[in-house]
Amino acid sequence: MQHGLHLLDFSEPAEPVWEMIFNDAADRTFARREWRNVIREMQAAQTLAAINGDAIGRLIGFRVVFERASRHVAAHGAVLPPASRKAHVGVWNPNWSAMRQADESIRALEAELGLSPLRRGRATKVSRKRPTARPADAYLRPVPTGEPPADR
Repeated sequence: MQHGLHLLDFSEPAEPVWEMIFNDAADRTFARREWRNVIREMQAAQTLAAINGDAIGRLIGFRVVFERASRHVAAHGAVLPPASRKAHVGVWNPNWSAMRQADESIRALEAELGLSPLRRGRATKVSRKRPTARPADAYLRPVPTGEPPADR
């Protein structure tokens, strides 16, 4: 175990140890489920690479922050009641701002990873064609050792 990561294989990024990142059990469960969903979706699109692990980890972290903040906003509202009786105006719920910023980050990372429906077509694996033989290939072919080069 290195840097809190479990190594799976070289083609799939290692899943972070969520216990080291999130204290809340609900957040850890949500993170695990989201990680599996993202990995499964990227495997299906053939865009998954081990190098994407950090970006996927950030995406999952922002999704957890968004989920946590949206639960708070749903329970308490976007505007909180005044802190004192003298203040007659409510204040913006800080979780509302956190939710909006997490949403922007989620959108950017989903687009970068090819998870956004608009970007999915651009991020899919391209089938590579075999190189076409050209006349120059025969001219530049390697000469076996021990044979003198052919005269023209």
